[in-house]
Formats: sequence, structure tokens, C-alpha cells
Amino acid sequence: MKILIVSEYIAPLQAIASVRWTKIAKYIKKAHPEAKITVLTNQMDFSEDGGQKRDELLAEDLWAFDEYWQVPKSSQLKTYEAIKRKKAKDVQNIEQELYASRKSGILSRVKQELLIAIRDLKERIFYHQAIKYLHDGKAMDFDVVISTYGPAWTHLVAEKIKKQNPRMIWIADFRDPYAKGTDTPLAFWRHRRFVRAHCAVADVITRVTDNLYLNEAPTMIVQTVTNGYDPEEALEPFAPNTFSIVFTGMLYGDLRDIGIACKAVKELSDGGKIKDARVVYAGTDGRIAKKLAQRYNADDYLDDMGMLPRSAALRLQQNAAILLQLNWNTAAIQCQWSGKMFEYMMMKKPIAFLVTGDMPYSYPSQHMKLLGGVCYEQCRHEETYPALKQYILNKYLEWKQTGNVTIQRDEEYVHQYSYENIAEKVWQLICPKEERSV
Repeated sequence: MKILIVSEYIAPLQAIASVRWTKIAKYIKKAHPEAKITVLTNQMDFSEDGGQKRDELLAEDLWAFDEYWQVPKSSQLKTYEAIKRKKAKDVQNIEQELYASRKSGILSRVKQELLIAIRDLKERIFYHQAIKYLHDGKAMDFDVVISTYGPAWTHLVAEKIKKQNPRMIWIADFRDPYAKGTDTPLAFWRHRRFVRAHCAVADVITRVTDNLYLNEAPTMIVQTVTNGYDPEEALEPFAPNTFSIVFTGMLYGDLRDIGIACKAVKELSDGGKIKDARVVYAGTDGRIAKKLAQRYNADDYLDDMGMLPRSAALRLQQNAAILLQLNWNTAAIQCQWSGKMFEYMMMKKPIAFLVTGDMPYSYPSQHMKLLGGVCYEQCRHEETYPALKQYILNKYLEWKQTGNVTIQRDEEYVHQYSYENIAEKVWQLICPKEERSV
């Protein structure tokens, strides 16, 4: 079995998106060592000026790849990426404005469409570079090609390969939606056109959650392949030295409201029920985290650790008293478990999930008990906020009395999200039944 994985996010690039296919490939290789796995990605630059970071922990899984092909970037693309890094704050401000405002102005929408148009042009250019790279002496005798969005060039390349080799199995994976809830109607039209035009010859389309927006044609076969956790990366949970409530990740404007956790800690502290508890944030949005905490006059209870390597973020979680997850639940986007949640699962720590948005009874609210955690919903504040505070207080009192925190969770439920299980599900998609029975 010869497998080609086409992905921009893959080991050793530091990004939560890099974990998915690195780990699936790793466990396919462990269970089926006869599989030959090749990666096609863009050339990575871990120099100081390159703008990318190397994940040393994820790099330990590079052994799973028999070949590793990196498409060189043209001078034009290098110039584009240099300008993008230089203007990163301006781009982020536009995106945060769109996330933070439910009714963004026409100017913001025009800016967004301009950014998308530039991105799409860049991806088309890179697609042609990738095809040229493959035509320059690369053997394309693969049995399976797996491409994962985003970005879009990965599916465009896989489409080209599939049309040239119709007997090859193509899995078109969507770990992210092409269009998001904050996007314009034009973006959703583009999404529908992209999926139906460029993924039409895929044998299977996989999505990371059941409710990820695809708008696929009725004839397309769709399977859900969730993210998960790598049991070999699990760290033994440490007894917390301090009572810290830890969140690592992005905030997306006010859609992920870390301020609610700060508010709860402040009120418990002001009431004399807890002492020296902290909400700890690690990520690129420290400025936003502080503003969210300031809404509740609770920024004194927030510690900003900045952006950390993934190994350091895992150690931060390992020492936490409570792990904090944030997301939003609306008619446009319903939240489910994310890559961060699976990372949290392997930590065996108490988890508090805070959900903003106007749709009640979210997926986390229905399933957090299976993880021994608690879920707060903004749209059910009066009902769920007291439960959040009580959960924090209970774990604090346990920590004060015993020096540690514990959870009771459904281990069978958690185990289903092991990448070992997920990889076998993918193997069954790509390996014909007659071959599996041999």
C-alpha cells in the first residue's frame, strides 16, 4: 500500500493542525508497517526570518514517513509571505474585527473579500508549482492520495492526481470549513462551488466533526474522522503547585470569552472562598485576553504566558489544576470537541468548557459529564454560571485538602478518540475489504 499525504500542516511544523495527519500516519505505520507513506508539503523555513516554528515533539514522528517531499516556493511567493508577516497585525485586526462584531461594516467585508482573493491567487500559483514539482521525476504510483483542507491547493493537487490515475483512492479531508460563520454569502457560494467542482471525483470526503459545513453533492460519500490524542504523548498529571486554570490557544475576538473564568475566580476570591487562584493564558492573543478580563474588572486574576512551544504548553497543562476550553455555539457554527479538547483528554485533568453564543444545550453541555467536567453556556448564564463557580470551588477545596485534584470520567468514551483507533478507521477507508482479509 503506497500512500501520498498532501498537507501544508504536517510534522515538524508547530501548529495544532499539524497533529492530525502526522498522528494518523504514525499509527497506520505502527499497525501496518508494510504501508509506504509519502508526504507532499510546502518548503518549511524555520529560520528567524522564516516565520515558522519547529515542533520538536512532533518531529519525533517523522520516522513514519518513508519519503518527505517539499515543494520549493517561488521568489514571488516568498515576497508575498514576507509582506504578509510584516502586515500580520493589520490582517489580524481585520479578522478580529469580523469575529468580534456580529454586524461588520461594508468596509470590513470588502477588506475580507480582498484578503480571500489574494489568498486564492497565492494558492493557485502554489498549486501549479506543486504540479510542476511532481512532474519533475517523481514516481506517482500511489494506491491512495489523502489531501487535507486548508489550504485549498492540497485538494487541487489531489484532484489532478486522481484524474490522471482514476483507480487511485482519493480521500479529500476537511479539518476546517472552507467558509466560516463570519464569512460573506459570497464566501459560502465559493465554498459550495469549490467542494462540488474540485472534490467531485474524490472517493470519500472526510470531515472533522459531524456538523462541519460541506454542502456536498448528494452523490458524494461523506465520513466523519475526528481529531484525537496520541496516548504516547500523554504526560503523567502532576499535583498542582498553585491553583491555576489554564487555557492555551486562540480567542477569535470575543467569541471565546476567557473573561468569564476570570470573573468566577474574582468573585470566589472576593467572597473569601479561595485564595491565590489564577487564570493562565498561553497564546498569541494576550492583548485580547486582557480586554476580555477587563470587562469584568478581573484582569488582575489573569496571567499571560505568551506563545509557547507545544511541548511547553503541554507541561503547563500537566501542572494545571483545571484545564479551560473556550468556544462558541450558534446557528451557523455548532461547537463539538476540537483538537485542543483531545489534547486535554490525555492530560486526565478537570476541564471547564465555556461556551458563548445564542444556541443552548451545545454538544459540550451534553457530554462534559463523561469527561468529569463542567460546561458554562452564556445563553444559559443564570443556570450554568453557578455550576461553573461551584466546580472551581470544589476542585480548589480538594486541592487544599489533599494537594491534588481528581476526576471521574468514562475511560471507554475517552479511548475512542485515541489516534490509534482513528488511524484504523482511516485504514478501513483506504484498504479494500479483499485486501484486509488476506
